[in-house]
Amino acid sequence: MATTTTSPAANWSYHSIPYAFALGLAPHLYYTSRMMVASKGKMSMADPRTNLQAWKGKMPEILWHHLSRARGAHLNSMEIFPLYAAAVVSALHLMLKAGADSKVKLAGNAAGLPAQDLNTMAYSFLGARTLYCALYMTVTNDIAAFARTGVYAWSIGIPLVALWKAGNQTVI
Repeated sequence: MATTTTSPAANWSYHSIPYAFALGLAPHLYYTSRMMVASKGKMSMADPRTNLQAWKGKMPEILWHHLSRARGAHLNSMEIFPLYAAAVVSALHLMLKAGADSKVKLAGNAAGLPAQDLNTMAYSFLGARTLYCALYMTVTNDIAAFARTGVYAWSIGIPLVALWKAGNQTVI
């Protein structure tokens, strides 16, 4: 039976891409399951994006607002996902570029950024997005929503910095 060990230089940033996507699906799965229960299975599966509006006023207002925030957390996660995936791929590309025979040109990893930096970026992004989704789904007043905005800025800054670093590495 083969065993595997991980070295401190192991690059887990590519693995973080499906985790980031799954993290964005979590609020959607929560929203869908709660909507299914609240509507007693009568929600539309043919036109699911209309469910929230269609069921407004037909369920407790506090639940409707909670589901609205869960849907918003999901949509926001899907909106930022391509930026994050591009940052990871860019950074990995530069690592692959070190092998002169490789014709593969990717983004963050393409820039040859150190694996430790990429791992830190991945863990920071996943942590920031987890906190962001939790705040998005639970914050109910406008003043506390500023904390969510701050975490959003932090989370979007992580892939932007990685892309900037990748760009600095690839300048001709």
